[in-house]
Amino acid sequence: MSASEWHSHIREGKKVGRKEDRRDLPSRRPTFLPSYLPTFVFVTLVFLLGPRLALAAAGSARETLRQGNRLYGDGQFTEAIRRYDEVLVEQPRTPEPKFNKANSFYRLDDLGEAMDLYRQVAVESKDMALVAKAKYNLGNCFFQRGTRQRDSNLQKALEDMETSITHWRQVLDLEPRNPKAAKNIEVARLTIKDLLDQMKKQQEQQDPNQPNPSQQPQPQDQGQQQPQAQQDPNQPQDPNQPQPAESPSDPNEPQPQPQPEEGQQEQPQQMQTQPDAKAQEIIDTEQRQKKEREMLRQRGPYRPVEKDW
Repeated sequence: MSASEWHSHIREGKKVGRKEDRRDLPSRRPTFLPSYLPTFVFVTLVFLLGPRLALAAAGSARETLRQGNRLYGDGQFTEAIRRYDEVLVEQPRTPEPKFNKANSFYRLDDLGEAMDLYRQVAVESKDMALVAKAKYNLGNCFFQRGTRQRDSNLQKALEDMETSITHWRQVLDLEPRNPKAAKNIEVARLTIKDLLDQMKKQQEQQDPNQPNPSQQPQPQDQGQQQPQAQQDPNQPQDPNQPQPAESPSDPNEPQPQPQPEEGQQEQPQQMQTQPDAKAQEIIDTEQRQKKEREMLRQRGPYRPVEKDW
């Protein structure tokens, strides 16, 4: 269409832009901008939802921990361990479920697993009250294992008793007024003394330089010796109750004492029968420290001196 024809159409009032004429008009296709806005919105949502998701996960872990504690209280220790494992998957650095899991293994009589977990809690936890409980329960584990070994291997039983005292002393370093740790040390000390007496008797019975053996009292058979080895009214305090999500320093819960395994084995021929000098040293050291603790209690609580500057 020429310019003259165009102006003629306008003067006559005719419509312009028929199908054959629209190709001459400028294009009005929309222009698309890069999609920065959706990406920005997505990133913003992630940052906004991140803290909420973390809080939701923490709340879920606390509820799972409570479920495990309830199962523990009902005596369902295997199920409790599964709940504690679920918490540890979400929060692997949280010491409370690991401590509760160790208590469950203790109640299931799996001292090896319990010891490993108590050691981890004692090393990883920044809560010194929880560290003290882990060390306290470590002492309990070694005492129980030593009690079971006294009828099969006196030397190993003696070593475990020494180790239990070491852990309970560490508890007193953290909590000097912990009455249970102090009592357990006294129980272990008496047990060590009894073990030393047993070892001395065995040495005398096996000594070839004894006078006429016919004049010596004959040793009792093992069936008669077992009650004497097991009749110990003193037992250490038991592990703490599970740690709840809110207050890891709840009081301890008394628990029944695991009994020694039935069925005894003969003493091995190569078993060491000499009294352990280290065990005797532990007894002497503990008696001295006991006197020192009594003197400190008589002095009363420590009062800091006021500075004059």
